[in-house]
Amino acid sequence: MDYEELLAYLDIEDPSEFVYFETMADLLESESYITPEAVYQLFKDVDKDTAAAITEEYFDDVLEGLPEDSEEIYTLLHQIKLSIAGMFTNAEDEDDIRKLADEVYRFRNWYCEESQVDLLSDDGTEDMSQCLRDAGTTARMEKLGGGAYRYDFTGALDYELSDYVVSFAELIATQDRDDGYDDSSKLN
Repeated sequence: MDYEELLAYLDIEDPSEFVYFETMADLLESESYITPEAVYQLFKDVDKDTAAAITEEYFDDVLEGLPEDSEEIYTLLHQIKLSIAGMFTNAEDEDDIRKLADEVYRFRNWYCEESQVDLLSDDGTEDMSQCLRDAGTTARMEKLGGGAYRYDFTGALDYELSDYVVSFAELIATQDRDDGYDDSSKLN
């Protein structure tokens, strides 16, 4: 999918409309091949702060859907969230945006294709393997009363984080947003 096809797929006319959680979900969960150049062209003109916010919202939703005993994959996804959101926030030039696009492209491929989660039904009759995206969907369905599985995320833990380092200030800001803290009243 090239840039024009990506915009059509995301149901937006231009990058200024890349403002909704659902649009980020469509980008990250697409089963269609999206060229890295299309991702770059999209990101070079999006509002970086808005994109960082919807990235955090998207990952928070993914993390909420994980089974309760999935600490390792939870930690990894949380780190990926901080990294990608931070890359959006700090993208200042073409090189930064290209690195961001490459990281999102790499994440999407891992999340939807390369990662493998083994599922075994609690009664031992069903054994399957899914990518992390699909295993997350299965876990959500399970919470709604659809099946009961044990999840082995070992095959999904092989994701090398980018060289981007999350600053302490970003961690505090993210935690404050997660806690609902608003320090704008301190400005007066």
